[in-house]
Amino acid sequence: MIRISDGRYIQSIFGTPVAVDIFRATSNIVSMFISGIEEVIPISTLEEGLKYKEMGYLTFGEMDTEKIKEFDYGNSPTETLELNLNGKKAVILTSNGTKLIRNLGDGTVIASFLNLNAVAKSLRNKEVHIFLAHSKEGVQTEDTEFAYALTKKILDPSADITIHIERSRNGNGAVRLRNKGLEKDIETCLKVDLTENIPIYRQGKIVNINSTYHLL
Repeated sequence: MIRISDGRYIQSIFGTPVAVDIFRATSNIVSMFISGIEEVIPISTLEEGLKYKEMGYLTFGEMDTEKIKEFDYGNSPTETLELNLNGKKAVILTSNGTKLIRNLGDGTVIASFLNLNAVAKSLRNKEVHIFLAHSKEGVQTEDTEFAYALTKKILDPSADITIHIERSRNGNGAVRLRNKGLEKDIETCLKVDLTENIPIYRQGKIVNINSTYHLL
């Protein structure tokens, strides 16, 4: 059974929860693991982030698409993929995605086009509940289209998802990023299978289950 729900209104969770915020939180978190991060803590406030910064954590974050000025980096997977994060730890605060991950809780899988087939493979033959971050402006095309693409890949590894990538590229979330001059992030977020990393949220932090945990 595969369910798709609006992550802004979580009522029940059935099976393995999957967090989706394609533009850009879940894509950026996956990018952080590609760049070698050891763990990522999704936080809820600026003040919390500054406390972690004092403890040596890198800080990533944005509000309403704009980088949080007190933080080290924004929420750009394009930028993140250029960093060397080997052995480092980080926190992240975003407008929608980090709240969704925390609300879904332990066992939440962090999904994006960047790790699409790895996630699909790990979820095959399991009960899956995909939650879409969307935004305060409403339903985001790219989140919905990714959910369709992931569903297809869970059911059939050879499924063609081209239409879902194109719809994401031309949807309302992409328009918002283009208006902010973030065209590169659109294309980065729509790259398929850059990694087999599967970040998962457990005990308050996100780690890569390939090296630390097994997906139940």
